[in-house]
Amino acid sequence: MQAALEFPTRKGYKWIAREIESLDPEVHYERIWALSTTYYVDDMFMNILYTTGIQCFTQPPAGSVIMGQITKKAITKKQKRTDDTLQHFWKWFEFGPSNPDARRSLAHVNSVHQALSKKAPGTFPARDVIYTTAWIGADMHRLRLSLGLPGYTEKQKIATQRYWAAVSRLFWSEDGYITDYPESFEAMLIFLEDYEAQPWEQVQSGKELAEALTQQYMEAWFPLPFRALGRQVILSLQKPVIRKLMQMGDPNPIAKWAIRKAFWLIIMLKERVLPDPKLSTPEKARRRNPTPSQHLEPPKAKAGGCPFHASMSDDQ
Repeated sequence: MQAALEFPTRKGYKWIAREIESLDPEVHYERIWALSTTYYVDDMFMNILYTTGIQCFTQPPAGSVIMGQITKKAITKKQKRTDDTLQHFWKWFEFGPSNPDARRSLAHVNSVHQALSKKAPGTFPARDVIYTTAWIGADMHRLRLSLGLPGYTEKQKIATQRYWAAVSRLFWSEDGYITDYPESFEAMLIFLEDYEAQPWEQVQSGKELAEALTQQYMEAWFPLPFRALGRQVILSLQKPVIRKLMQMGDPNPIAKWAIRKAFWLIIMLKERVLPDPKLSTPEKARRRNPTPSQHLEPPKAKAGGCPFHASMSDDQ
């Protein structure tokens, strides 16, 4: 296995797909994941991934209780909570689980989860860790299909499973470290569907957390007169089953059609028409002064973790 950044960047008008197809997903899965995400995903889309992702990850009531009622940072310091999470997220996407710094950021969050589990036992079962990592890996494929775009290629599917299985082995859970990760990309999709079909209880903490997450996205990316549009973006991209569970309401049908068509067009232009970027989103961020808060260095420790829950000191 070679780390994600050991490969020379191949230039050319459309070089990313060509490089992905030249790689072996059994060996170069970190590089394939970085190519598939860090060049086309910008800061706004990563925020959407955070917002819709946390709304999905907290389907079990214990998740929304700990985030919304115990640590409370996602409610009271929404933007800081988002940045804290995405700093880990970008580190993982760019460098992969074999990178020492990425492993140390995982370790930091593991220690956080262990501490939080003492306050709220039962909040970090292996089931939820598997769902979280499978969702991060496979939901962009599901979103693409729902927008009418091609899903992942066969090499991307294999690389995604290998990448997130490797990450999951570094995750702590209350059931121990993860050893029974879905064995294929198709198995990841089945796991997601089965998890989302569970009869999770509808709770007020879920509604309040989902609303705070949506508000953070609206406030970060839309001027005050247009924030209602930001809400429509989240509602239009979130799954109906999650909107119902979290009592989020439904999108305006016309807005939903327009927003989803706009995302289809943006992704199509990036991948099929416009020249591929020469630098990834994190590389561009490091050249800016000041560095955007999403891209600051995450806190690091010495043992494994999960990017979607920030540090204990940050959350409190």
